[in-house]
Amino acid sequence: MRAIALIAGLLLSTSAVAAPAERKDVGEIMQALGMSNLAGSAIGPLLAQLPGMQDQDAAGMACASTQVSRLMGEQFQQGIADAFGDDGAQLVAEWKQFLATPAGTDMARTFRATAAAAAAGKEPADPGVDEATKRKIADFMGKPAFQRFMQAFNDNEPPADFSQRIVDVLQRECKIALDPEQIS
Repeated sequence: MRAIALIAGLLLSTSAVAAPAERKDVGEIMQALGMSNLAGSAIGPLLAQLPGMQDQDAAGMACASTQVSRLMGEQFQQGIADAFGDDGAQLVAEWKQFLATPAGTDMARTFRATAAAAAAGKEPADPGVDEATKRKIADFMGKPAFQRFMQAFNDNEPPADFSQRIVDVLQRECKIALDPEQIS
């Protein structure tokens, strides 16, 4: 009887440790790093090229841009959460713990500045981070939490039905009708 209780306790403690990441938690990391709207600046020009979008007024284009940016952000977040697998909650906890440190704050600030500069087509400014902080950031960047996040971000592919999701959200939220075959 005692062995059964021990095994049950072990199984319960293991399942509590191994848990997938939540999309919203990945979104918080992306927000801290300035990565939550990376696609946003590119959406408008891409949408304007789609047949059926050329006739839209500014309000229609703004609605479409907002909705598609939101959908893409959610897709990136979910893709990263899925790629983290069963230990995603632990990886997210490591990210949050690091971001709460002075080195994590500096890394996040540097990421945000780099993302803003890239969106504006400019070179990022020197982040002004001291050598000791750079070492702490480099140490975190060598850890699985950082490596797996970046790999998942870079490898993120939209699902097969993503074009249909875009069409559906544009129809529902913006009253814009598009053919999913026109979106690639």
